[in-house]
Amino acid sequence: MTTIDEDRLATLLEASEALDSSVAALLGRCRPRTKRGVIALALCGAAFEHGVSQRMLMEAGLAGSALVLCRPHFEAVVRAAWTGQGATDEWIETFTTPTDAPNGTHKEPIMGPPIASMLETFGRHAPHVAAEFRRLATTLPAMNSLLHSGLQMVGYALQGGYTADKMAGVLLNRNLLHWFTANCAVMTAQEPHLVPRMRLLMEKHAACMPAPSVAATGQ
Repeated sequence: MTTIDEDRLATLLEASEALDSSVAALLGRCRPRTKRGVIALALCGAAFEHGVSQRMLMEAGLAGSALVLCRPHFEAVVRAAWTGQGATDEWIETFTTPTDAPNGTHKEPIMGPPIASMLETFGRHAPHVAAEFRRLATTLPAMNSLLHSGLQMVGYALQGGYTADKMAGVLLNRNLLHWFTANCAVMTAQEPHLVPRMRLLMEKHAACMPAPSVAATGQ
């Protein structure tokens, strides 16, 4: 089995930083046109921030904290996609309606569905993208364990961290989620002239990306 040493991981981190710059530039060109777009693009921004934070924590040698962000990063991307192409108009209206909660308290106007339900609904609009999300969702138990300081985090701490190979896999998945974040933003913004940039984005940063089945489709 091919292994990734620390130098190659450092090279991958550098390439990932360049990807971040390209995604940031693309996100900056997407403007919301509807309430749905405002929510979806806000979630894209949150997802992008989680992803950048993961890379910077890895660079700082704080990989454990980077791993904790895997779950919120993944969920923000899925929720952005679901909001953009899966949520009903009624849900959007309720979500954007002020609540009657007293000042200083927090009350969600409406909760979104679980990830599995979101993927089922979103899959009717973009089945190939949903399939890729489902593949990534197979790691949810591990992501949850890391987020909630379960066995995965205990094991990570006792082992003194993960191998460079394992961290590279985490980083490649992070980069793929960045691509999907940009794709979601472009679809939500309804800017057809930006769609070809998705293929260019994948081609430009192929060295730090896995090979998803839908990466070049712009769905």
